[in-house]
Amino acid sequence: MEGGEQEKSMRSSFVLFFSIFLTVYSLLQVFIGIHGWKILKAFQIPLSPVVYGCAFGLLAYSYILSRVGNHFLPEPIYRALHTVGAYWLGAMLYFFLLFFLFDGFYLFSYLLSQVFESHRFHELLKSSLSRRILGGTSLLLVSTLLTVGTIQARSPRITRYALTIPKPSVSKNPLRIVFVSDIHLGTLIGNSRLEDLVQRIASLQADLVLLGGDVLDEDLGPFVEQNMTETLAKLRPPLGMYAIPGNHEYIGRHLKEFSRYLQQAGVKILIDEKVRVDGFLTLIGRDDRAAERFDGHKRKPLAQLMADVDRNAPIVLLDHQPFELEEAEQAGIDVQLSGHTHRGQLWPNQWITRKVYELDYGYKKKGNTHIIVSSGYGTWGPPLRIGSPPEIVVVDLSFQTNQ
Repeated sequence: MEGGEQEKSMRSSFVLFFSIFLTVYSLLQVFIGIHGWKILKAFQIPLSPVVYGCAFGLLAYSYILSRVGNHFLPEPIYRALHTVGAYWLGAMLYFFLLFFLFDGFYLFSYLLSQVFESHRFHELLKSSLSRRILGGTSLLLVSTLLTVGTIQARSPRITRYALTIPKPSVSKNPLRIVFVSDIHLGTLIGNSRLEDLVQRIASLQADLVLLGGDVLDEDLGPFVEQNMTETLAKLRPPLGMYAIPGNHEYIGRHLKEFSRYLQQAGVKILIDEKVRVDGFLTLIGRDDRAAERFDGHKRKPLAQLMADVDRNAPIVLLDHQPFELEEAEQAGIDVQLSGHTHRGQLWPNQWITRKVYELDYGYKKKGNTHIIVSSGYGTWGPPLRIGSPPEIVVVDLSFQTNQ
């Protein structure tokens, strides 16, 4: 496919995806908005439908408006829309679940009233009192979840793994790797959060620091304006820092420029490349699967990247999205490090990620390959973590020769 046709196809796919997304999103807003209006009426709050509709519409679409207008909106307005909208994305999930549950009870009570000819419980659910209880309870629960989620999102834990590889080391034994994925630096996760991350990593005394994709949250502006390059450059692990692209670096279309800033910070970005670390360990960084959709090129097969690799030496693979784990096993990878899933980020999304991925979080061994998937450090969309704490992964690699 030629360049022009490929770009046209990509644009058509995006328009289709965005149309479907906007339709589903709008239906959710209508569902929540109607319940909100009924609750306001139950409390007898004197508000006209037009004013309510406009206010709710602005709230519901503030995140989308901020993304569409980020290049021309005044900075204070953009930040306000982006922040309010991001929190609404989290609140929206829980309002939907609560209202959906209420409607389920309402339908169940109606069916019972028809079967047993007793309408007392059904009439109670129809009353203004039940709407006031629903409204107050929902507001209290969602507010509590947003508060807890904000605190948890800013409270990363250290997750440690001790792995042994039956291969020799000519220098470090054990070798300490600090792995961080999905930082999502941008408007909501700025330089102060990066400063905190850098201090935490420095305290772990890593030999090697690896960044597993989605370092950037699409928009390069905040990274440059807040001089995050200088902050990141404060890290100087003995064996260096390496990164790979994630899907968000491609979505934002700033990968080449961002790579230059990473280079200035002392971070080498690996895009279907491999390097020899400390003369004995092979580190392979794969391009992201999103490259085909957003940049029109396919990443190289892992077997091709492994073509001239010394298999008697340790091999570590960075691959942002943990799909097709058997590929690493078949290729003879010793350790694969991935992220991307956020482990759902907000409960109960973990139920979905467990179905989508063979391993959505934690550790698994396939054959002789150790696979670790991190829940990530930052957040995408809502600046919240509920049931999926952020983390910094520490991998202590020990080496031994088979006797």
